[in-house]
Amino acid sequence: GWWNISGAKMSKSTGNTVDPAALAEKYGAEALRYYLMSDIATGKDADFSEERLVRRYNTELANCLGNLLNRTLSMVAKYREGKIRQARAEGTVGETLCVITNSKIREFVAEMEPAQVASALDKTLEIVVRANVAVEAAAPWKMMRDPAKADHLDSFLYTLAESLRIISIVISPVLPKAAHGIFDQLNWKMELSGKEERFRLDDAKWGGLPDGHVVGNPVPLFPRIETPSAL
Repeated sequence: GWWNISGAKMSKSTGNTVDPAALAEKYGAEALRYYLMSDIATGKDADFSEERLVRRYNTELANCLGNLLNRTLSMVAKYREGKIRQARAEGTVGETLCVITNSKIREFVAEMEPAQVASALDKTLEIVVRANVAVEAAAPWKMMRDPAKADHLDSFLYTLAESLRIISIVISPVLPKAAHGIFDQLNWKMELSGKEERFRLDDAKWGGLPDGHVVGNPVPLFPRIETPSAL
């Protein structure tokens, strides 16, 4: 597919081009790469929009994924002194989220095999959105006040952290810096290949975080892009 501007193919002769180096300098390479990979379907044309680049970054990465990471680690620190447990609690919101995560990862793989990257990224975003919704539905701040719900709380917090670990693996081809950032905050290390961690799809299987694992502290990973309203 082709990147267009206002429906017309980019062309140096007409002057309707964009400078990717300048955009990467302005917004960051990860923001640009995420937009380019998520906003065009393989084999089809798409219109380039700087406004959409900013909106997708702020909405999907800063507001959704960044918020999920921050609230998860904050709750683990506040309610469980930074430690997660592999507790089982059947029929709970956490168990449902576990099923959703595993299902969406299978769909991610099915989309990536024919190189439908945008569709594959949509599957990971669905996990993030459902996880944020699950936090509101489960209300862990209420569970922590009820000793009878201790296992439910442990199960839910583990599910959030494990979902983030898996998400970081599958987004690593598009957002390698962010993936490493999530791993660092989860205090989780991958197998080393040379001097770098090796991301493998086989590691995106449920249960990678061990019982009693201590996570790190939340650090803003996707600072919002503030732009003039005229953009």
